[in-house]
Amino acid sequence: MKLRILALLALALAPALLAEAGDGQVRDFRLVQQTTPQLIVSNPAAMGFWSGRVAMVEANAVKSNGALIALEESADDFTFGASTESYYRISKLITFHGKLAWSHFSGKDMCGPVLMRPDFHPIGFYESDPEMVGIKKRELYDLTGGLSLNLDSDWSLGFNVNYEAGDQTKVKDPRFSNILTNLDLKAGLAWHPSRNFMVGLYGQYESLLEQIRGGIYGTTGTQYFIQTDRGGFFGTVEELEGDRNFISDSGHVPLDNRYYGASLQMVLFEKFVNEFTYRKQAGYYGKRSATTPIFFEFGGFEFAYNGTLLIPAGKDIHRIAADFSYNVVNTDENRFNYVTQPGGNTIVEYTTKSRITDRGDMTAALDYRWFIDAYGNRPAATIGAKATYFARTQVTQIYPFFRNHSFSRVGGELFLEKDFDLGYCSIIPSLTGIYQMGWGVKKADGTYVETTSTRLKSFDYWLDRKYEYDTAARAGGCLSVTFAKSFEKFEIYLKISDTLTSLLAQPEFLAGRTRNIAEITIGCNF
Repeated sequence: MKLRILALLALALAPALLAEAGDGQVRDFRLVQQTTPQLIVSNPAAMGFWSGRVAMVEANAVKSNGALIALEESADDFTFGASTESYYRISKLITFHGKLAWSHFSGKDMCGPVLMRPDFHPIGFYESDPEMVGIKKRELYDLTGGLSLNLDSDWSLGFNVNYEAGDQTKVKDPRFSNILTNLDLKAGLAWHPSRNFMVGLYGQYESLLEQIRGGIYGTTGTQYFIQTDRGGFFGTVEELEGDRNFISDSGHVPLDNRYYGASLQMVLFEKFVNEFTYRKQAGYYGKRSATTPIFFEFGGFEFAYNGTLLIPAGKDIHRIAADFSYNVVNTDENRFNYVTQPGGNTIVEYTTKSRITDRGDMTAALDYRWFIDAYGNRPAATIGAKATYFARTQVTQIYPFFRNHSFSRVGGELFLEKDFDLGYCSIIPSLTGIYQMGWGVKKADGTYVETTSTRLKSFDYWLDRKYEYDTAARAGGCLSVTFAKSFEKFEIYLKISDTLTSLLAQPEFLAGRTRNIAEITIGCNF
């Protein structure tokens, strides 16, 4: 691991050093990224109409404690990592964007979800015994390379490749090994006939693949069972044994989701940024071969709008960002038999396919930032507020049973940051207030016909915890202090922050009421 870390840090420094400021002024990387229209849009062709240079490199460590956690989190975990990102013009025709990040996570007393991203996938797998806790370790790598080529003063082509890879292991029976890969490709075109207008279009292909394998290394003879969640924590239970169940103990089983889409961007007066995105989803869980089955197939679509309005006012900038997305996912389950052919070969023979789950997610956010005296290295002060909304509706039908599950949550933040320039350095304290609450229907079950079947199970232990985490009212705050020192062509900074969140009432199902996250970051802007 040490060699991988050193190689990553060496690669991380390279683009940042190449991107040293050409005009002698160092700018805060994230401020430039948030207030530059050509960098706000996700079309890689757009950055060809921006001539600046900016970069950053960071290393951070995060320590989290407290049992106010999602199912995939730990009440006692530690994460450390490093990242770098830069935009710079190589020549009059070529502009480059690069990003590289690495993180390592270790969490104690973890149990429950088998998948690395359980809330994202249409199906899920959970350990049946919540007492079988152990340490989970996760390592993630994220590499992005983008290139814009100016065809002339008005037209630009762009290409972007984002590749994410990771693995996760649980170091106690029942053990699970997860391998994650995500490839996101974009190719776009932008037209910029004047300073007052730009329009762009890009096509996108994304493949998100997570492979899962179970394992038992003890010799006690203990049986371990896996709960297969088909939606709303409703499904079947099977033993973790052999290679014909949903999770195999002899090889990895892929869960593959692929997206195909396009996005249209329009920038007016270099102040009003609009982006409309539509993507189709297709995926499956299982191994595609004559002898191994595809258990589930997925389909759906996503529509998203992202808008940003920049309002300069003297030395200040007002920034209003609105985001909206609506995502629909449906799941079909394949029915099949294993058939032994003459000669002894066993193949999979599919019989029927049935729709089991329809899920809809809606996300909305409105973010306001007032950057005061924003044209120096950093704003003299920043004041902001943010409101968020998320809603999920889900219907699971496993004949003759059905389950309706839905919830909504709203959240708000108030933010204040002030830069005190002491001459030899800057001290920048910030304070954020946080509030969140939710409501919904945890489960509404029924049957289409009377039945005495007991094959299907409700995984209430995990459902109760997740629903309470999603909807329980909470409040909190984050206090941070940044120490920054500027030089001629770069700025170094140290940021220390602590975030404390607490439920407003004692929890019924969660193991604790509070969560504290302490973080330290060392970075450099070029």
